[in-house]
Amino acid sequence: MTNNRRTKSIFKIFASQLAVALFVAALSLSILFYAEGYRFNYKNLKVSKTGVIALNSFPREATIKVNDKIKAKKTPFSENLLSGYYNVEILKAGYFSWTQSVMVEPELVKNFKNIVLFKEKPEIRSLTDQKTIKELNSPIDTLAVRSSNGLFQSDYEIWVDGDLITRFSEPIYRAIWYTDKQHILYQQGQEIRVIESTGTNDTLLISLSESFPTSFFTNDKGDQLYYKDGSEYKVAAVR
Repeated sequence: MTNNRRTKSIFKIFASQLAVALFVAALSLSILFYAEGYRFNYKNLKVSKTGVIALNSFPREATIKVNDKIKAKKTPFSENLLSGYYNVEILKAGYFSWTQSVMVEPELVKNFKNIVLFKEKPEIRSLTDQKTIKELNSPIDTLAVRSSNGLFQSDYEIWVDGDLITRFSEPIYRAIWYTDKQHILYQQGQEIRVIESTGTNDTLLISLSESFPTSFFTNDKGDQLYYKDGSEYKVAAVR
């Protein structure tokens, strides 16, 4: 009787130690697989390799949503995701939101590092700096050539290095590079707008008082837009 109790006790100890060992091993493997970018896919009940979405924005304090779910409140941000299309948004009060449909592929990083959020209502004031005014008064053709660098604009199209970026239904007057060379500023009618060099996130910056070709450019930081509106010279804090 005593031997049977001892045997059962030993068996219970062995079974509990084995269970703990298996649990630790499974946990270690799960952590390792997670760190290597593997996730369990509930759609096909398989463990699948993930891809990565990486985001960096200006300003950095902004809400990141992936498929309408809040993921973070600040960039830089990155996340491993299973293969498929994802709707990514970056939002901040007082700024136009940034949106992108992203195709995530296994073992690949989709890196968006030049995301700029522009103000919905930029502060506008009169421009008094004579050097900047003189540059705005340069012939528009001269300014366009100076800031081309692979950028070409026709009446209805914008091209970069021979690739069509976007085509419009209404004519545009002029297109120039934004400071980061990842965005393009252009005038269409009474609007100065900005669009990414991928053709996405077309955003209104400034409304003009008249629909005539005018001069405009940004400072080195890209946060100030200098432009001529009729006979007035103005500067707008767009970022």
